[in-house]
Amino acid sequence: MDWVAELAGVPPAAASTAINDAADERSLFRHLAREHRAEGRSSYVEIDAPLELHALVRLLQPRHVIEVGVSSGVSSAYILAALERNGAGTLHSVDRPARPRSPARPRGGASWSLPPGRTSGWAVPSKLRGRWDLRIGDKARIIPILVKELPATELFVYDVPHDCLESAREFRSLDPLLPRGAVAVVDHGPGGGLCTALRGWAARRGGRPVRRTGLGLFGMRCRTTTSADAVA
Repeated sequence: MDWVAELAGVPPAAASTAINDAADERSLFRHLAREHRAEGRSSYVEIDAPLELHALVRLLQPRHVIEVGVSSGVSSAYILAALERNGAGTLHSVDRPARPRSPARPRGGASWSLPPGRTSGWAVPSKLRGRWDLRIGDKARIIPILVKELPATELFVYDVPHDCLESAREFRSLDPLLPRGAVAVVDHGPGGGLCTALRGWAARRGGRPVRRTGLGLFGMRCRTTTSADAVA
């Protein structure tokens, strides 16, 4: 709750209400649980981070959200559900699918790998896909395209294994899109520590990396403008 409140710049009570609203998406949870159970991954939806992303979308009211890393689409689904509640906004997702090394094992496997016959975002309900711009390919190629196409993004979610030098370049390229008050969330994996790329980005944007207790998830709120903001 405190993590969401600090990132969104709202009182803890407002963050708590938004998280509770996300938890009330019971039909969405049941759908995701059913889809993952069918692939032997029932525990994958038993996490709180997607609820907190839903809360951030509700609090920030973004016109555009960029998400790098999709996998089955649990976080994507909660972001899309929040955009639907907002009645506005688009989720632009980038994914380069990973396949299990052994096709002879159709069930289970790494949580981010795709089961045989499935595509990126396979668990996202069809009724939520109207606000989804899903792009399959290398993030190094697609992120620059999004930077050219979008006017701004108020929420950026980076949920892929990353190299700090490469990530630093990608984060810098996104600066023109993130206005003051925008939020970036970077997942460093279970128990992962703060990467130098996010630390440097936060310093450049006047933000402070905030860790989500118990996870390798860090967020920062942009507190300074860029030259692009000043012109806009």
